[in-house]
Amino acid sequence: MSQPASWSVLNPQSLFSRARRARTAAEHEYWRILRPVADINSEEDWTTVCTTIYRDTGLSKNLISRNFQALDILDQLPRLKALVGETFLLDLYHLSVIAKAIGKAPTELQDDDYLWKVLDQDLMSLFTPKRPQQLLPGTRTINNTIADAIASVKALAAPQVPSPWGAPAPDLEDGPVPCEDPAATLRSLPPAEDAAQLSSLFIEQLEDDRVNFSLTVDQATGTLLRDVISQAASTRETSPAKALVKQLLEPISLTVNSLLYSASDVDDAPVYHPATGILNAEAAATLQDMVTRTLDMDAAQDAETTKHDMTFPQRAFVIGRDWTCRWPGCNAPATHLDGDHRINHEDGGPTRPDNMIMLCRHHHNRKTDVQATYLLDPVTGDVYWHFADGTYAVDLAAGPLTPRKKNWVQTYAQRTAAARTYAARKAAAEEFEQYQANLVPDDP
Repeated sequence: MSQPASWSVLNPQSLFSRARRARTAAEHEYWRILRPVADINSEEDWTTVCTTIYRDTGLSKNLISRNFQALDILDQLPRLKALVGETFLLDLYHLSVIAKAIGKAPTELQDDDYLWKVLDQDLMSLFTPKRPQQLLPGTRTINNTIADAIASVKALAAPQVPSPWGAPAPDLEDGPVPCEDPAATLRSLPPAEDAAQLSSLFIEQLEDDRVNFSLTVDQATGTLLRDVISQAASTRETSPAKALVKQLLEPISLTVNSLLYSASDVDDAPVYHPATGILNAEAAATLQDMVTRTLDMDAAQDAETTKHDMTFPQRAFVIGRDWTCRWPGCNAPATHLDGDHRINHEDGGPTRPDNMIMLCRHHHNRKTDVQATYLLDPVTGDVYWHFADGTYAVDLAAGPLTPRKKNWVQTYAQRTAAARTYAARKAAAEEFEQYQANLVPDDP
């Protein structure tokens, strides 16, 4: 008899899981008690509240602000709030991760009921287990889920900024009113003569004699630069920051592959990049114009090679399926990780995607030392980890090539159409209300 889907952190047979649930429940109750009924827009009131709480608890203002914001966000997600209240699946740390990610949405969209409905729906899908003993999603997966949800409605409300690559800004289709661009004033003083002025570099001398460099570029340029820096770091076996400095001062030749993933059989399908996530329309068009090779991921999924290392198409598929290191709790991006054979190659294991997962070097060594073993579902890409104490846990594949994400691509296209309909109806209602407000009553 098959076991029902469940979360490993809610395992009633585990002493640790029971202790975690009790702690999380107590934590929620504690912070709900501390949560004030105050005007947080008033600096004086908020300071007084934080000082009072600090006096009685020793909690810092930053921690108070972070956790109160997390509870405020949870209150706007009714389905997720009900789930958390029933199971205490998410502690305040995870809720603060959610709040911070949602805070990256454009200010105008944060007041849009449709966005909150989308977020609640996608977070409920993320936090509904699909397998017995499923591992709790990591922070990268949580952030990606929220970023994807925002992107699914954000494109229709994005400010129309000229492309730095020379392409004209697309005409705004029917949809939400464009968001106000916080940099509009800066860009208008003086008016940009060309696209290059949309980029900026800020250099600051710090008090400890170090120098801070801050570079702002468009998404397409930033995505390419990120790939170059990541490849430099991997080649030089150092941190991204050190790799960037060395590449500028002591340049070496690099071969950089930027991977883009998009469904070819779905209209308005999103374009994914392993580090950036869903690209905006301008960046997607710019980078797709630079594509020099198109790979069939369906063919790569079933391909096999007699060599130990995967071919480039095979590796592209496994990256697109796994998205991160598959070791429980590791969030390392998959692009520059090791391809691990579930059944070792020297033991006859094939170099084929259904026998391969991406692991960072640290966890690859742990698996090689048999500190844990795993089974790989060849259809879903889910990994069943088995531990020395006889327990197991399931890590769900999170990349755009998983069957679940392929279904989400359909939802993305449908959601885009629904957002247009919603925005059009909302705009019509507001126009009618304005029309009624402008009516002048007839003289008696």
